[in-house]
Amino acid sequence: MRDEIFNRIIESLQVKYYKSALREIVKPSELNASIEPRNILVQVNSGYCYGEREFERINPGQFYFMPVGSPIYFRHGKSDHYDVFGRDGFTSPELREQYVKTRLPKEGPDETKDIFSIVGFDVHIYGAIPFFSILELPCFIMPIDEEMNYLMNTMVFEEHDNGIGRERLLKSFTEEMVVHICRFIHGKPEYEKSFEKIAYLLDKRLVNIIQYIHSNLNEDLSNNRIAEKAYVSKDYVGQFFKTLTNTNLQDYIENQRLEKAHTLLRTTKDNVQEIAHSVGFKDPAYFSRRFKLKYNVNANQVRKDNSIAI
Repeated sequence: MRDEIFNRIIESLQVKYYKSALREIVKPSELNASIEPRNILVQVNSGYCYGEREFERINPGQFYFMPVGSPIYFRHGKSDHYDVFGRDGFTSPELREQYVKTRLPKEGPDETKDIFSIVGFDVHIYGAIPFFSILELPCFIMPIDEEMNYLMNTMVFEEHDNGIGRERLLKSFTEEMVVHICRFIHGKPEYEKSFEKIAYLLDKRLVNIIQYIHSNLNEDLSNNRIAEKAYVSKDYVGQFFKTLTNTNLQDYIENQRLEKAHTLLRTTKDNVQEIAHSVGFKDPAYFSRRFKLKYNVNANQVRKDNSIAI
């Protein structure tokens, strides 16, 4: 039964590739309880990297998975002294490049340097609930895996290639990678309690609520309105949603509106006011404040700075 539920959840996952790159460590640094807005997977190619709370060595070939929302503990390079970055991590690509620079795949391997590959991606259940956030997993090291190694290397090369079908391939590779990560955590007894939470996400009423919200972000999404559409009591709908997702319903709606706005800012030429209105914010000033609070950057800045922090 547990496997059946987990398979049904995996079938419901919607995976979105964000970016991949090859990075070379320039100067030792430490991310200490940093938070990233997306899932990140790193593979150490050569040299020294350390992860998890105790900063264990991540050997070449091994992977380090950092689920979205989980505090990141990650040391780049080997040193007796690290420049430490807290919750916000590297606050700009320019700052990051002082410590970890982008390396072109065509440069090839170099065992004398500290080099790692990185990919960022989003994973949502029903396109709405962040999967790994629900599981509340810590960052963890994964062993050497030939298939994962192939996927990571291919994605890094595809990122720098403009071959036809590039986006389709990258999406497909990311979906495969997510399945491999799921298989790894599925086999770990210490994560058993995490999986108990996902069975509740198969409730049809919850699916109805989520689907309605995503199809009507620019409409009235009061608890009363949602209760009518999902056939849940208006006095119970908020508690029902909070019980299954551990998230306040109206907080979830606002978060989805901000996520949608963030996507539109990156993919359209509409101005900020138009985008704010299209996702359900009637007051552009309020939208700007909430956007800055969530992403720690002004909405206008998103088009200028769209890169993985680490």
